[in-house]
Amino acid sequence: MSLKPSCLIKVPSSVDDGTFFHWWIRFLTPFHALTDREMDVAAALFHRRFELSKTVADPVLLDKLVLNADSRSVIEKRLNLKHGYMNTILTRLRRSGVVLEDRLNPKFIPDIKPDESGKAFSVLLFFDFSHAKRNKEKIQ
Repeated sequence: MSLKPSCLIKVPSSVDDGTFFHWWIRFLTPFHALTDREMDVAAALFHRRFELSKTVADPVLLDKLVLNADSRSVIEKRLNLKHGYMNTILTRLRRSGVVLEDRLNPKFIPDIKPDESGKAFSVLLFFDFSHAKRNKEKIQ
C-alpha cells in the first residue's frame, strides 16, 4: 500500500484573510451538513481561533476566548449578523457537532501553527476501496 498521492489539487487561500477556513469548512461538508451561512460562521470561528492562537498558547483558555461575547461580537460585525441570529447559528453548530459545549470540536480544527501561516497546509485522503467492498458484502 502506497501513500504517495496520485492526484494533487492546489487551492489558493490564505489563513490571514480567512479564505483557508472558508474552504476548509466546505471541504468537511460531508461530516457536518451545515447551510452556507452556518459554514460562514464556522469558518469565522476557526479563523478567530487561529488569530487568537498567535498570542494565547493555552488551549483551554483559547477555547473559552473563541466563543466568548467579545469574539461573537467581532464575528457578528464581520458577517453582518444580528445577535439573535448568531445565537441560532451557534445552536445549530452545537447540534451538528462542530461546537461541543463551549469549545470547537477538535476533529474540525486544522492543525496549523501560527508561525506556519505563510506555508502550505496539506491533507492526504486515503480511499480504501477494498474496505468498501467488504462492507458491501456484509450488507447483502
